[in-house]
Amino acid sequence: MSLSEEMIQEAQPYLIANEKHPFVQGIIKGQLTPAQLQYYDRQDIAFEYNEVAVITALVNASTSTEQALLFQKRLTLQLSMLKDWLKREPADGPHDWESLKQAPIQPINQLYRQHMVATIPTHSVLQILPSFAAGEWMYIELGKFMETQTRVETEPFRSFLTLSNQDFLGPRGYIQQFFDIIDHEAQTASTQEQQRAKATFLKSCLLEWYFWDAAYKQITWENWQTMALKGQAGLGL
Repeated sequence: MSLSEEMIQEAQPYLIANEKHPFVQGIIKGQLTPAQLQYYDRQDIAFEYNEVAVITALVNASTSTEQALLFQKRLTLQLSMLKDWLKREPADGPHDWESLKQAPIQPINQLYRQHMVATIPTHSVLQILPSFAAGEWMYIELGKFMETQTRVETEPFRSFLTLSNQDFLGPRGYIQQFFDIIDHEAQTASTQEQQRAKATFLKSCLLEWYFWDAAYKQITWENWQTMALKGQAGLGL
């Protein structure tokens, strides 16, 4: 079994958990509030911006011209998607790169971003790519799951988790090419390096669940502060 096949096999429980999460089910049933949707939108666009740095690191860490060209192509797509996304943001949202950089980052989003960025200093495609590829894989699989569901046809729910971009699908789609690169790099890696790459992939899959959960509950730093300080008065602090 290849390393990517191990990753996918061990990620199945996380995929099922993502499918069952109330936010994903809320997309299917059209039962999310505007506040929940806005929280997700604001955090997700900031998360996608963070991925620009990760993809750029993959270009720099590439071990072949073909890898570098693939990652550069994916980077161009990321920037184009963000540019279009900024145009669609509501009046009180970010509309340019500078305002996007200043977008408030809530706890789970920050944890996920830092998890991905922490792989960059390795300068290793095998270590960086799984942190990014996991989210791509999860969204593709959730898109396939959505196609099997009877879901509401009203917007904005209908546009969530749709497989509209065919560049990610098929044997020459981004995700399969990413897995091919992981398997290629694994051939010359130690067992420890392979296990670390797999652990990174699985942690990203887990954090995908927590990203939905944060949006569903609209978790903020203020919530964390309140929880941390609750009962402090009784300690004489």
